Amino acid sequence: MIEEIAFHEHRDTIAQLRREVYTSGLLHDIDEFDEAAHHFALFNAAREITGVIRVLRSDEVPKLELQSESDAQDLVFPQDGLIIEVSRGCARKSLTGMPMMKLAMAMQQYAKRQEAAHVVTKSGKRLLPLYQAMGFRVFGRPFYSDWFDDRNTGLMSIPIIYDFVKAPRAVMAAAQPEEEVLCW
Repeated sequence: MIEEIAFHEHRDTIAQLRREVYTSGLLHDIDEFDEAAHHFALFNAAREITGVIRVLRSDEVPKLELQSESDAQDLVFPQDGLIIEVSRGCARKSLTGMPMMKLAMAMQQYAKRQEAAHVVTKSGKRLLPLYQAMGFRVFGRPFYSDWFDDRNTGLMSIPIIYDFVKAPRAVMAAAQPEEEVLCW
């Protein structure tokens, strides 16, 4: 089960889980975006938190995390509609049942319910084909993240975006009289 959780009540659990999963490369367990983010938790049958993920909304924060990356200042973000940024997703390594996929699907459902126009995140080169198979596209050059030790690990972040297809509202044409056609 995945539910939204209060950051202040679960701060220590979130930090501990991030330390456990991101064993190297995470520069801060908690960062300046956590206060403004919506946090979601994956619970097991015993109601223990086994995974977490966070969401930033462009209508609630002045800048998204991706917009704050010093090496990614040339990113051009869409100007139409709500942008949801998904980040810091992690789940205990011992879990089975694709916990990260469950979190990702829950975030897609959240974005749809919020009528988001776009979802942004960052990926490493290894997972990029999976994201692309799900409909994400790259929208900027790879960069070294300010929140991970990318410069020492040599792993770069790739900014990716999913554009929700919003069908234009049908315009009702004025009713025209139809000819009667007989078919045998």
